[in-house]
Amino acid sequence: MSARFTAAAGILVGSDRVYVGFYRRDISSLTIDDAGPDRWNRDYDAGVYRLDPFFQRFASTRQDFLLPLSALRNRDFQLSPYYREFYGPSDSFDEITGVFNLDRLTAGYVTFLRRNGEPPFGERDLALASAAGGATRLILEKLFHLCRLRDKGGAIEVARSGLSPREGEIARHLIEGGNAKTIARSLSISPGTARNHIKQVYRKLGVHSQVELLAAIREVVRD
Repeated sequence: MSARFTAAAGILVGSDRVYVGFYRRDISSLTIDDAGPDRWNRDYDAGVYRLDPFFQRFASTRQDFLLPLSALRNRDFQLSPYYREFYGPSDSFDEITGVFNLDRLTAGYVTFLRRNGEPPFGERDLALASAAGGATRLILEKLFHLCRLRDKGGAIEVARSGLSPREGEIARHLIEGGNAKTIARSLSISPGTARNHIKQVYRKLGVHSQVELLAAIREVVRD
């Protein structure tokens, strides 16, 4: 999905490359490698993003925005650590970046990039990127939803990894909101047996209730 979107968006705005990803207010970044592993993306996500003027704008406001680099950089941009350590060596020349808030902590971003040797983005390019803003938000919302589903699935597997197969089934039902009676019916066991399995699940996972179990899963997903 990311690859199809960035390919079409790159043609629309006349970009050498389009990137999509997510910023979080608790200081993290995730760029989607839609064309295979990209070391520049990994370097960016490892910490360089903190120096990016677009991330700094995101961190300072709750408003969505779509801006050219010229709106944020100052005359000393080429002397900045961000330019010296990342932007210049990556052969980047100019960009338009849109940031769309998706929830209290997270925003999706799209970056239209031109390499050295290409002309800077103009008003027409910005207008085209802005016209595609609604579709861009929808794509970012869908990608964010898919990432959260993936992370939740991973969290559930982590939670179930130290359990027996039967206990793993019990844990899955608990995470999905089941109780002793509904689990007993679903697995064709007695409510007493279901309660005993639930106690074992809680003991092995270091929690004392279904509320604590769900809270622990949310923490894993959030991390």
